[in-house]
Amino acid sequence: MNDELHDTARWLIGAVARGLNQRPSEGVSEVLARLDSQDLSADVFREPEPRLLPVLRHLPHCIGEAMLVDPDLAAALAAIEEALQWRQSASYTDALLGEGFTQNYGWAEIIGPNGFYPGDDFLLGVLMLGPGRHYRDHYHPAPELYWPLTSASLWSRDSGPFVEWPQGGTIWHPPMTLHATRTGEMPLLALWSWTRDTATPAKLLA
Repeated sequence: MNDELHDTARWLIGAVARGLNQRPSEGVSEVLARLDSQDLSADVFREPEPRLLPVLRHLPHCIGEAMLVDPDLAAALAAIEEALQWRQSASYTDALLGEGFTQNYGWAEIIGPNGFYPGDDFLLGVLMLGPGRHYRDHYHPAPELYWPLTSASLWSRDSGPFVEWPQGGTIWHPPMTLHATRTGEMPLLALWSWTRDTATPAKLLA
């Protein structure tokens, strides 16, 4: 086992928990309770095969912005970024989401089947969107929390108007809630968590 990487993963997860504890808003207590119940021991730790994506060209800027929200969390993300397995949903194509979307989109699990710890019907990860992107209306059975670490991202719920969300504020989506995200001139870096019913992937609204 890579003891240093295990320590860094635990540092990151601890930073997430400490940061969310300071933001008592809708859904946060559910995420923290589920996070507290996960096995984060060395016995279940594994190293995912690192994978990079083009969207990571925006990560240095995003880490710099995240320092304004939570310096400890930003430092932990910077320390572990090269060990993450960045992924894309196979159904999310440029044909559906606009030319250049796949060059400006990616996510990685911290806890989950492709993360450092397998998780018990629980996912914790990071999402990145490049500038000028529209992550269209989608939904899923899993309750979801987003924690945007960068500024000027726009969020819509139940096909409502897009609203600029404050940097560092959390967003809660109950099960099957229709939601969408847009970026303007700035890229987006956000923490996210699915607290249960994680086996069913997100589905774009037709």
